[in-house]
Amino acid sequence: MTDPIPDLARVRAFLRPWCDANVALDCLEVSHVTVGPSGPLRALYEGAGPDGQVLRLVAQRVGADEGRRLEAELNRSHRRPDSGFVQPAIYAPELHLLFQVFPADRRLGGLARAADGGAMARLLEAALTARTGGARLVRVAVHVVRYKPARKCLFRYELTWADGPAPRRPVVVYAKLARRTKFERTRDILGRLRAAAGGLDFELPEPLGTVPELCMELFSRLPGVHLFTLVADTAFPRLCERVGAGLHDFHALPVALGWERDTATTVAHVTDSAAEFAALLPAERSRIAALGLALRAALTALPPPRLGLTHGDFHGDNILVDGTRIGLVDLEDCAMGDPADDVGSNWTQLTWHTLRAAARTPIPNLGRRAFLEAYLERTDAETAARVPTYAAMHSFLYGYQCLRHPQDPARFDDAEAMLGVCEHVLEKGLP
Repeated sequence: MTDPIPDLARVRAFLRPWCDANVALDCLEVSHVTVGPSGPLRALYEGAGPDGQVLRLVAQRVGADEGRRLEAELNRSHRRPDSGFVQPAIYAPELHLLFQVFPADRRLGGLARAADGGAMARLLEAALTARTGGARLVRVAVHVVRYKPARKCLFRYELTWADGPAPRRPVVVYAKLARRTKFERTRDILGRLRAAAGGLDFELPEPLGTVPELCMELFSRLPGVHLFTLVADTAFPRLCERVGAGLHDFHALPVALGWERDTATTVAHVTDSAAEFAALLPAERSRIAALGLALRAALTALPPPRLGLTHGDFHGDNILVDGTRIGLVDLEDCAMGDPADDVGSNWTQLTWHTLRAAARTPIPNLGRRAFLEAYLERTDAETAARVPTYAAMHSFLYGYQCLRHPQDPARFDDAEAMLGVCEHVLEKGLP
């Protein structure tokens, strides 16, 4: 088994000579781990950085020869970071870790430019010129919203125009940077969905252009708060009912994408996740293995679905509520797939909120019921019959995801609870 990610004290002690004295290493914490079948492979460390920014470092497990090679390669291609470190890449032979200081990321070649407001001013001017009539940008303030090392980064850019604000000059633009293969596959999704979405209850972001050299999509801001921040609000069940109805209408949009999320892909994902889950929770290795086998058997036994548009990551943190308006975001994983997959995904996270709030309020459970009933009363019997299998699968996968956030003190309890939900649904169906 791969050695675990070293404890924070050793990491902080190693990094101290490589940064300025005012870098707050004592605030550095592990926010997320990436796991392989043998254990952790990569960790994202985050903490307080200069000027109110977040300090981010990625630690990747790598052998000495490869680590030194990558360290030299990254230090040649990136300038010294603004976060107080003396160089963008540092190899720790005693820890077998390569540290990359954001925005150094060898898998996301455009990340450093995307994080540089000066560099982005020219690129955003060009990308938005058809909309702005060639208006000139004088300042771009950069905010990192979400970073997934080696995969993607979501930015919020606050724009200051030379001639001031105007209806055709956005003051806030969101941008998603991804790897080249992902960008080429997803760059047109939002535009195609918007073109077909007349009458849809969900509002979608407006596509604003692309920056192909950075593999970056630009889109508008949607106002609102995440649905799951409202789980104790008396309006939550009604909102969940609208979300269930809206998801059904989203699935019915006349959009045919050129890629599929088929059963074989889903089964392979469960197989990989079961191995990684067991590496993080070895005390439940046999239980996890048994559930992985049961899920693969259940998925394989399902009749082939009629593939339709699916979101691919549908849950309340990708739904924004602004008064009576409901927005849907994070659409780059849309594919042709089984609509029951999206239903099972959101049902699972509503179940997690239900379990957490069980002793305090029934509202999350009421929301869970309202969501499911609103969707099922509109869908066909075949899709409805497949929802429990996907609900069990997502309960299993969400239990695994809980363990990937080391700062959460409830992660082991949550993982155990979601394993129990998976077992219950496989045996008895949805509660």
